[in-house]
Amino acid sequence: MTAPSALWSTLTAFAAAGAMACGGATGGAIGAGYANVVVERNVEIPMRDGVRLRALVVRPDTEGTFPAVVYRTPYDAEAHLARSAFPLAAAHRGFLVVLVDVRGRHASDGEFDAYRQERQDGFDTIEWAARHPRSSGKVGTYGGSYPGFVQWLALAEGPPHLTTAAPDMTPVGSHHFFHLGGATSYTWFEWFMPLILPDLRRRANDVSGPWNGDSAYTEWVRVRHEWYRYRPLAGVPLLRRYAPYYYDWLTHPDSSAWWAFANVEDAFGTIRAPLLLVSGWFDNTYGTEGAVRGFRGVRREAATVEARAHTRLILGPWSHSSITVHTTRVGELDFGPSAGLDFDALLLRWFDRRLRGIRNGVDRDPPVAFFLMGANRWHTAADWPPPDARLTPLYLTSAGDARTARGNGALTWAPPGAAPPDRYVYDPQDPVWDVHFEAGGPYDRADIETRADVLVYTSLPLQNDVDVAGEIAAVLYVSSDARDTDFAVMLCDVHPDGRSYNVLGPEAGYLRMRYRDGNDRQALLEPGRVYQVTIRHMMTANRFLQGHRIRVHLTSSRAPHFDPNPNTGAPIATETRLVPARQTVFHDTARPSHLLLPVLPPR
Repeated sequence: MTAPSALWSTLTAFAAAGAMACGGATGGAIGAGYANVVVERNVEIPMRDGVRLRALVVRPDTEGTFPAVVYRTPYDAEAHLARSAFPLAAAHRGFLVVLVDVRGRHASDGEFDAYRQERQDGFDTIEWAARHPRSSGKVGTYGGSYPGFVQWLALAEGPPHLTTAAPDMTPVGSHHFFHLGGATSYTWFEWFMPLILPDLRRRANDVSGPWNGDSAYTEWVRVRHEWYRYRPLAGVPLLRRYAPYYYDWLTHPDSSAWWAFANVEDAFGTIRAPLLLVSGWFDNTYGTEGAVRGFRGVRREAATVEARAHTRLILGPWSHSSITVHTTRVGELDFGPSAGLDFDALLLRWFDRRLRGIRNGVDRDPPVAFFLMGANRWHTAADWPPPDARLTPLYLTSAGDARTARGNGALTWAPPGAAPPDRYVYDPQDPVWDVHFEAGGPYDRADIETRADVLVYTSLPLQNDVDVAGEIAAVLYVSSDARDTDFAVMLCDVHPDGRSYNVLGPEAGYLRMRYRDGNDRQALLEPGRVYQVTIRHMMTANRFLQGHRIRVHLTSSRAPHFDPNPNTGAPIATETRLVPARQTVFHDTARPSHLLLPVLPPR
């Protein structure tokens, strides 16, 4: 069997374990270490349309009623109980823990239709937990990734007994969770094949492929490059049978009312519960952005003073994995002893205050805690981005050839003068390939920096530390000979020994040009015309240390995180032709391409 990749470990961590504990029971016999905990299996939860979900109820083996904590997952509730210490630890602490297989998954009845069923089912499940004979009537929720997003969807329905929620590493909805920057995220292939498909095959008694997750991952490794290169995107055969929703997503690339089933942001004003929001700088971007957008929206619009005042945001040096929350090393860098958090202890402390009313200091915590990489320290702030961050331009310049790290691309704090543009050819049949695509975190990007279709702009060694914390934007002046194409930006921290580490997640800073004026409309390019565009979806907190250099990559593809743009201007889902595009990037007095960095004052 092929050795599991870091991403597979990440995905299975969320699938089977959720938040893994640093202490307490960690596997073995169910209930080991907690003699006073009872596990009830196959507990039926009726939905309003008659479909029955099934759950495990983990509760104290004592008389009385207890606040309920609900976890809903498509990844097998039984596996979550087997690998995560949190349900047992929470029950031991005095909570009624309800672990639910969502509709159409594992023990539950019905048909799985990703995300569409989760609003109403979430409402019904939460209210069922509130009415449980052993429940005190107060309900909280937790979980990351899909189990995090279902919490947002339930929040949008306004269940009256939902007292708090803790969605981590997840988007807040809307269409950006599938079409980030207007491009299609191939992450969904990696999600579907090893995590969703095996149980669907089992339920259909389909023996044409594995029913076991590890075997399914091995199959995925064997076929994934074929999937990544398959054209048209709307023709992948296996998805036709088992994931028809994929084609619905693919054929609705514009942000529109069609995506209302996944749009939580319109419901911020109805949310009454304080939230604990956690994400990481390398959390596939949509998780980082989801946590921030959720934090801002709830703090600004929530229906209660309590929700607005007590919602909390924690951003650390983590990838899309609950495992990395506990570790100090992510990717190729160790961020020091304070980088890891005991996430289970954090959740229990939060639920103690919100569900049990214990005054344990949670209300005195600052609204935002963020980890400043490079300095490798935690900082707090009254808001995000930190109110004292100042947007500071950092300009791209060159002598006309910024291709590769050996080119003459530079970054300067001073505006550019007269300078020739940079040019490169983007060929969708040979896209820039992220060799670390299965692993989250910072990696030396030397392999990418040798490609002739990657422009590299690097500052001089810094004379002083530069702290950047907040949202980054790239304002670019570009042209192309294609009707549509992509531009991608990556920010790196270059160490004195030459290693160049990304400080953003792998899906950050990407723009499909037909969506340059907004995700709700398409506008093809006029070949040769110069366009000013702003590329967003970039967030970090990093200290660029004295002697380090700041570096920017600018190119037109990032496979397999995104589908390579065919450059033809035709509908992406059905296009089969792939043609090269000749790109030009301007950085002169009249067209000063630059980054806007949120720079903190010296601390």
